[in-house]
Amino acid sequence: MTSTLERERSSAVDPRIAARREAVEADRRRIRVRRWAVLAAAIGLLVGAWYLTRTPLLDVDRIEVVGAVQTPIDAIAETTGIRPGAALLELDRAAAAARVRALPWIDTAVVERNWDGRIVISVTERDMVAIVDDDSGVGWLVDASGRVLAEDGTMDGIDTRIVGAVAGAPGSTVSGIDDALRVAALLSPGMRSRVATIAIGPDGSLTLGLRPQGTVVLGPPTDLAAKVTSLRTVMAQVDQRDLASINVVNPGTPVVVRTPRTP
Repeated sequence: MTSTLERERSSAVDPRIAARREAVEADRRRIRVRRWAVLAAAIGLLVGAWYLTRTPLLDVDRIEVVGAVQTPIDAIAETTGIRPGAALLELDRAAAAARVRALPWIDTAVVERNWDGRIVISVTERDMVAIVDDDSGVGWLVDASGRVLAEDGTMDGIDTRIVGAVAGAPGSTVSGIDDALRVAALLSPGMRSRVATIAIGPDGSLTLGLRPQGTVVLGPPTDLAAKVTSLRTVMAQVDQRDLASINVVNPGTPVVVRTPRTP
């Protein structure tokens, strides 16, 4: 029960003060309502955005591969780890591209995301320059960096073997043959059909074996571009019958030695 004193104090409050208190309290209520409304709208937007990423509007519809020749398109698409129906916004494109680059033939890979649901994988492949046998004698194609690409075939156009090295599994790299690989990469298509082998000596010197006969002495692995150019000139201009050797250690003055003919 309200005491007489409290009733007297209540009745003594100035009406203007009471009205002001009511106005302040009303403002507080409006601010609280607005804050709750803003919070509810933000939550609604977040929930809507989350739901949108999981609708067919923003998922992977198809995967396209551009630039592949030696590597099957299906193998590239499978290697990305991206599947139709995956959420576009959650794709790790860098990781997908790294997985594609791990394929033996692939040199570069870029994964592009399109908002129409397409994933485009653009690749460039490595160029084969030579053959290296594995420890069982099977020949494997390698590129200019020594990366093992695939087992040697009959229609690849590469006929030059690097001897004294052993190839590993596809995707691995053959070490210790950098200079021989440089020579192999410098050979023209016509020279590749004539150069059967590239051998590396204990001192690092290089010797080529020709078909059907003859050798080429390159010597130390210096000025290789000039030496190969000199060899190409000799092979184009000199009669190679009874050829024993071509020495291009000094590329400016190549020396041709023939096998003496029997009487």
